[in-house]
Amino acid sequence: MSRDDPKTLTALFEECARKLPDHVALEFEGEFLSYGELNRRANRLAHHLREAGGVRPDDRVAVLVRHPPDVIVAVLAALKAGGAYVPLDPDNPPGVTQRIVEDVAPRAMVIESSAAAGAMFFDGELFVMDVMARALATPDCDPEPVATPSDLAYVMYTSGTTGTPKGVAVEHRAIVNTVTWRNSYYGFGPEDVTLAIPRPSFDSAVVDTFSALTSGARLLLPRRDRITDRHYLTGLMEHHGVTHFLITPMLYKRLLEGMEAQRVTSLRCVTIAGEWFTASLTQQHFLRLPDVHLHNEYGPSENAVCSTVHRLAATDERVLIGKPIEHTEAFVLDEDGAPVGPGGIGELHLAGAGLARGYLGDPELTAKRFCTPASPPAAGRRVYRTGDIVRRHANGDLEFIERRDGQVKIRGRRVELGHVAQVLSQDVAVGHVHLLRHVTDSGTPLLIAFVQGATGQDVDRLRATAQENLPEFMVPSAIIPVDAVPLTGNGKVDDAALVALYATAAGRGAPGAQPTTAVEAVLLEIWQELFAPLPIGLDDDFLDLGGDSLSVMDLLSRVERRLGVQLEVSDPYTDRTIRSLALVIEDRQNDKVGTK
Repeated sequence: MSRDDPKTLTALFEECARKLPDHVALEFEGEFLSYGELNRRANRLAHHLREAGGVRPDDRVAVLVRHPPDVIVAVLAALKAGGAYVPLDPDNPPGVTQRIVEDVAPRAMVIESSAAAGAMFFDGELFVMDVMARALATPDCDPEPVATPSDLAYVMYTSGTTGTPKGVAVEHRAIVNTVTWRNSYYGFGPEDVTLAIPRPSFDSAVVDTFSALTSGARLLLPRRDRITDRHYLTGLMEHHGVTHFLITPMLYKRLLEGMEAQRVTSLRCVTIAGEWFTASLTQQHFLRLPDVHLHNEYGPSENAVCSTVHRLAATDERVLIGKPIEHTEAFVLDEDGAPVGPGGIGELHLAGAGLARGYLGDPELTAKRFCTPASPPAAGRRVYRTGDIVRRHANGDLEFIERRDGQVKIRGRRVELGHVAQVLSQDVAVGHVHLLRHVTDSGTPLLIAFVQGATGQDVDRLRATAQENLPEFMVPSAIIPVDAVPLTGNGKVDDAALVALYATAAGRGAPGAQPTTAVEAVLLEIWQELFAPLPIGLDDDFLDLGGDSLSVMDLLSRVERRLGVQLEVSDPYTDRTIRSLALVIEDRQNDKVGTK
């Protein structure tokens, strides 16, 4: 991107649509949309949003849609109307959606009927995609462009320390810088097929979607309910010519188990983003896919998704986040704001073309996190304080070390521990909440809440409160009443003692009945591996133990490998104990025998 010729996301997409009108832009479950048809559908809705909804530059349009192609149409329409889109997750509890809608104050909402509960308190312009789209009689030509590079392109909501999600407001010029760089760095073009794995409400989806739709690539949209189905995803890669995908490391670790180089022959590169990982994943990648490039992208939402990048190699002993992308500067500063030398550790500060405008409606937080230092090396520059502690290597590469605050990553999503604690603390029985991110022996991160003041009788109510007021990935895997949070001799929280409390509480005491069948015995071994160090009983509930979508992937993989049965992703959610799941497996084993 030339600083003298900035553009908008809308302009970049429309250029592609004019050059490649008949080229496939979207593919979903046998449904194909060319660039020309996608552009026309988005245009019709954009004219409606501008004329009926009064959408103008910097106005927000909330998008609450499940059907993947319709999500893309709605996003493009919001941008073409001149507004900024706000992606909402239809799987969030209505209460979470309501608070975001109240905060963002959208001029219009685009929803589908299955997600209508999230819009029940909205009294502005409401467009129901699956009901109203076919009746639109508005023009299908490009609307007259009104948004400029300095206008908002989107608002992405992330976890906030006060218990209220915070909206990161990003302008066109910031995200165009990232997208333009990505298209050049990866060499994306009309021959590429991108498998769109990130959820639309996750900021990685912004660059994933628009890198494809501004380079002429095909965007292959998976079913959202099968995004953790390893066989489904690898089948898409094998049969649809996928050349690239972006994925979190925790999901990729599990997906990689089912990938074979001779089956995904079109795949040329994989991008990992969202959270830190170890070199073991890098090594596993190159063992299975030696000719597929592997890249690590790092960046907060506040700097248009991607700030640094590093191409990984099979011989890497550590995982680096690399060097800044084009038009981005990275400063590693110590506690006094002075730059650290080679090998030094400090907080990462970012500056350049990708910086967000700030937090929507929160000038105080914006001023705190986006500042203009008075002293070198960033003197006079607007910078974002990331809160990430990094090491600066002699060659300029950066290495992530840790966070300096109460923020963690769960399944690649940013979680402010204070946000979760605030929600639980609203209960009258709760005096104090301490949150612990605990990684099981199988590598699954769990969020565990230790609550003072509450008793065992309050746990179900507290869990319901969390489920009603938090996105699913932020709901604690376990809520454990304690008299006090244990401390070490020097007054710090004793994490080891908390893990022991968790094991005792979740295990519920003495071991129960022993397995009565070979399948039960194998399942017990698998569950003990997944949920170590918890003691496991045959009637323990998979979800109560902390099972989630990643644990399901692990379970299905190990059942297939050890018992030769391919379970459905839904099975552990419907048959949640070892006894009941064993019966499902035995039935399918018998079915296989009967068909021979």
